[in-house]
Amino acid sequence: MKKKVHLLFALCCIILQQAIAQTETFDIATYTPPANFRKEDKPGGVVFSQTNDSTGRYCAIIIFASTAGLGDVAKDFKLQWDELAVKKYAADANPATEKAQTPNGWKVLTGASKIKIQETDAYIILTVFSGFGKRISVISTLNDDAYLVKLDAFLETIQLDKTKSVSQKIIPPDSQKNNAEKINAATGDVAITGDGKFGHMLFTPMKDWDMKRYTNGIIFKPSNLPDNRYIETRIMQSKPFSGSMQEAMETSWNDALNELQVVSPYTRPYYYIIKEKKSFRGWDYIQCEGTVKKIADQSELSYDKYYINLFVIKINDRIESIVTVGLRNINGSDYSPYNNSAYRDPIQELCLTLRFDDWKEETVGVLKSNPLSGMYGGLKLGGGNLNASYTFFFPNGQVFFGEKFPTTGFDGKNTWVYAELDTRNWGTYTLQDGKGTINMGYGKMPLKVVGENLVITTQNTEHTYEKFPSLDGAVFNGKYAFDGDWGGKLPWVTFTLDGKFIDEGALNILNHQTMDPDEFNITAKPGNGTYEIKNYTLVFRYSDGRKVQMVFTGNGFDRKNPSPASLTLSFNNDILYKK
Repeated sequence: MKKKVHLLFALCCIILQQAIAQTETFDIATYTPPANFRKEDKPGGVVFSQTNDSTGRYCAIIIFASTAGLGDVAKDFKLQWDELAVKKYAADANPATEKAQTPNGWKVLTGASKIKIQETDAYIILTVFSGFGKRISVISTLNDDAYLVKLDAFLETIQLDKTKSVSQKIIPPDSQKNNAEKINAATGDVAITGDGKFGHMLFTPMKDWDMKRYTNGIIFKPSNLPDNRYIETRIMQSKPFSGSMQEAMETSWNDALNELQVVSPYTRPYYYIIKEKKSFRGWDYIQCEGTVKKIADQSELSYDKYYINLFVIKINDRIESIVTVGLRNINGSDYSPYNNSAYRDPIQELCLTLRFDDWKEETVGVLKSNPLSGMYGGLKLGGGNLNASYTFFFPNGQVFFGEKFPTTGFDGKNTWVYAELDTRNWGTYTLQDGKGTINMGYGKMPLKVVGENLVITTQNTEHTYEKFPSLDGAVFNGKYAFDGDWGGKLPWVTFTLDGKFIDEGALNILNHQTMDPDEFNITAKPGNGTYEIKNYTLVFRYSDGRKVQMVFTGNGFDRKNPSPASLTLSFNNDILYKK
């Protein structure tokens, strides 16, 4: 193997001649494709692969689109090697390399390393061509050194055009972790992470989800999904359209089922509309859900059921669609992974935070003085009664106005997504010279600043709302438990002044998780870890990696006394007593 790898190094020094066989061009490279290899055009590259199904031997060769170079072949090589070999396959960080230079001025650096792919010995070989302000890379993974001859022959045919412009901008080393090109050695799939664009759609890829680009869409799959679970989300290709929202949904539903090769097992209605509204960004959308099965599954009763959630946007005489499909094999066939907030929440955020490069977004709020921030509490007339209510103002022009806060509090949350999911309690506000208006879906309310407090007028009556003090960094001290009969085992949680906690069932009650089964319930198991109070939110980080957060308004709490007789926690204002 070493002899053949050395031969590969030597071949990089050979003059790149015009191939006798039929040539192809990709980006700045012209080459003769390797014989009997399957070719696939991928975003940002071309993949050639060959697999022997009987022996399991394979070879994948990928030519990446050119980028602006760093002006140094060694730096260009290291940048590519670290991302494509070291981080992906735990290759040797300092591989054996050889330098060369072609007669027309391209500097060449090649390196190789032994790796493991699915517990099988393999090799990864990277060749970087650098010069004239550009770089282009060719990488190969193989598990049979017999493929080296074909790889050598392919590299020998490559010619580079130094006059063409690069296809992609250089990705700085310090941002590689957010914009990494990832390769599946067996399939040649290229996944690109970081801020995304597809057609006119601009999006932020979901954290901890793998992303793969195709010519007609993008597919996301959770990187931490158990083997016996299935869910994926697809951005579909946009489509010209001029009909109604209901017609847009029906068209997109049919397109999605055709793309996924599934069919509804039921007679109409095939799906149920969840919501139809205008987003805070100004475009109209409609969302539905339904159950389907694979077309190939001819079973009448015992077929696998799949949950479909379809999000459709009508914008500028076209429709944009995002479809999620999940296997319903949890708790029998009651649930799919979409029912798990760990997967549902990032999908919702992906859909509700979309932007489009051909759409001018609506102005949210007009703030012509210092914006309000923080929480205020007071009384509001409703149903003939005065009820406790809270307002939380954000410097982006948003306001929360309601009697109970979101269950997970505000810290680290996208408030625009909150507003889309709970239009009743979210709105915007304007403010100029201490006076303004709170704009809610059900009406407008005059607002004025009086000292540290606010005066809000509802139903022609002024109500004073007092500003709540910041609770950031506050701590608790002591063991707190619920009163009552809990079947002989009292649920409690202990806090210490150094920001640590031990939970024995209390957090599971405070979390108010009623969904079965327990795999959806992050607080089902007791545990310990650290806690933090920030933005009126109590955040628990378990030592095993779990994280849960809940509202803490601080009502009745004095941070000077970390051991009060009771604590009021969660959106439900649950009371725990000191033991």
